[in-house]
Amino acid sequence: MVNPLISAIIIVSGITILSSLGLTLTYLTTKVPNFAHSSFIALGAYIGVYAQQILGISPLYYLPLAFIASAIVAYLQYKILLKPLMDKGANLVTLMIGTLTVSIFFVGIINIFADWMATTYKATTVLINFQPSEYFIYDFPLSALLVILFVIVISSVLYFFLTKTKFGIAMRAAIENPSLASVVGINIDRIYSFSWFLSGGLAGIAGIFYGFQYTVNTNSGDFFLPYVFAASILGGLGNIFGPIPGGIIIGTSSIAIPFLIAQLGYPIVLNFQLFVPLVIMAITLLIAPKGITGIKFKKIILRGKP
Repeated sequence: MVNPLISAIIIVSGITILSSLGLTLTYLTTKVPNFAHSSFIALGAYIGVYAQQILGISPLYYLPLAFIASAIVAYLQYKILLKPLMDKGANLVTLMIGTLTVSIFFVGIINIFADWMATTYKATTVLINFQPSEYFIYDFPLSALLVILFVIVISSVLYFFLTKTKFGIAMRAAIENPSLASVVGINIDRIYSFSWFLSGGLAGIAGIFYGFQYTVNTNSGDFFLPYVFAASILGGLGNIFGPIPGGIIIGTSSIAIPFLIAQLGYPIVLNFQLFVPLVIMAITLLIAPKGITGIKFKKIILRGKP
C-alpha cells in the first residue's frame, strides 16, 4: 500500500484544485468572492454521508449526484440573489454580504438534513469518515486515483472548451471585457449562469472526496474554505488555471509541513493544519498579490543578468 502521507497529499491537493477552480471561475466572470462556496462543498460531502450511512454504498457512486445537486444550488444562488443585486447596481461589499448570507442559510439547511437522517434512519450523521475503497491500483486507493483523474480530465476539458469552442471563446471574451462582449451579441447572463453552475458542480465533487481525508461535519465546508481561497489567491485570481499549481502547493504544504514538524517531536502541530494555508495566503497577498501566475519570471531573470 502506498504511504498514507502521499495518499493524503494527493487527495487534499485534488479537492483543493477542484473547489478553487470553481471559485476562480465565478470570480473571473462576476468578480464576486463567493463565501458561500463552502456550502457547495458541504452539500457534496453530505450527499456522500447519505450514500454511506443510509444506503450502505460507497460515496464514490454518488459523485454525479453531488455534481448536479451542488451545481443547481450554485446556479440558483446566482439567479435568485446575485443577478438581481447586480442588476440594481449593488457594490462589491453588498454582493459579498449576500454570499455570506447564503452560506449561513445553507449551514442551517445542512444541519436540518443531517438531523433528518439521524432521526429517520437512526444513523450517525456527524463526525463521519468515509470508508476507503477496498480497490487498489498499483497500491493506490481508488479515491486517490479518482481525484487525480478528475483533476486531469476536468482541467483538460476546460482548456479545450475555452480555446476550441465558440461558447468557450465567448466566455473568455466576457471575462476580458463584458461590456464589449455584450455589444457584439454575446449573452453575458448565460455565460455567468454556466460559470456558477460549473463552479458548484466542481465543489460538490470535491465534497465527496473531502470525506476520504477529513471528518465530515455540518461545518466542513467552512473549515475547508481557507484552503480554497488560499489556492485561488496563490495561483492567481486572474488565471482560470492558477488553482492547479496553487492547489498542489497548498495541498502538499498543509499536509507535509505539520507532518515534518511532528517528526521533530511536536505532534500538537498536526491540529493546526489550517494555519498553513492562511500563512501562505497572507504572504502571497503581501509579496505577489496577483499570484504566482502573475509573476513575470522572465523579467526577473533578465533583470538579474549583468
